[in-house]
Amino acid sequence: MRANGRRASPAGCTADCIADSAGGITFDITGAARPDAVLVLRLRDGAAEVRLPLTWAGESRLRAVLPSTVELAEGHWDVFTGAPGEQPVRPGVRDVRALVDRIPGAGRVAARIPYATADGRLAVRSWVRAPHAEAGTVRCEPGATTVEGTLYGAELGEGAEAEARLRGTDRSHRVAVTGRGGSFAFTLPYGPLAARPVVGRQWWDLWLVPARNAAGIRISRILDDIWDKRTAYVCAGHGTDGWLAAPCYTGDNDFSVRLDPAPVSAAAR
Repeated sequence: MRANGRRASPAGCTADCIADSAGGITFDITGAARPDAVLVLRLRDGAAEVRLPLTWAGESRLRAVLPSTVELAEGHWDVFTGAPGEQPVRPGVRDVRALVDRIPGAGRVAARIPYATADGRLAVRSWVRAPHAEAGTVRCEPGATTVEGTLYGAELGEGAEAEARLRGTDRSHRVAVTGRGGSFAFTLPYGPLAARPVVGRQWWDLWLVPARNAAGIRISRILDDIWDKRTAYVCAGHGTDGWLAAPCYTGDNDFSVRLDPAPVSAAAR
């Protein structure tokens, strides 16, 4: 084990992955895997696992297929080879091009992206949302952010709003939503979020309320090939009067606004 507490990268098998637009993933395994082994996907909290048979695919490769019809609960699934022993799998080439701008079918929205963990292991990030509000174009403007998106599994009705909820509190702020059917758009001004003094970092999570008295739907972006958007989608921060706001994504690819106290300039010190 490394000094920082992370396990060393596995020395055994490597898996190339191909993801398809329907939600299936093909794993081609090379290395120490045996033909009588299985590929194991285990939810990181240990609450569930999926076992897939490994079959010969030629040229000393074994193959396992995760069909789109096999359910994976939302979360991080670590990948192992099992029987007779069990060992983590290293990530090889990951072809996720089919996931870009995909349009899901009817029913609940499921998304799966294979990725490399920080310590060099293969894992799969899975989302299951029903209904789902997919963030699309985000425009970062001085004093506000404008979001356009698509709603799956529900439609906009009378009184549709977007709601910003201050994490860990009961504070919220709502704005009107425009659009029809599955399309929605709204502009969220930052000023009302900073109506009280900003002391320390605040996270305002964004929800779509599709109709009056309807339950909120978390706004996220999961229908592409990026499993963690925290550094892939970075918007410029704007603010005044002692605060700085920036739209951003969480580690779960949910959409939020981060509100920080503005740094004190050298001239003001």
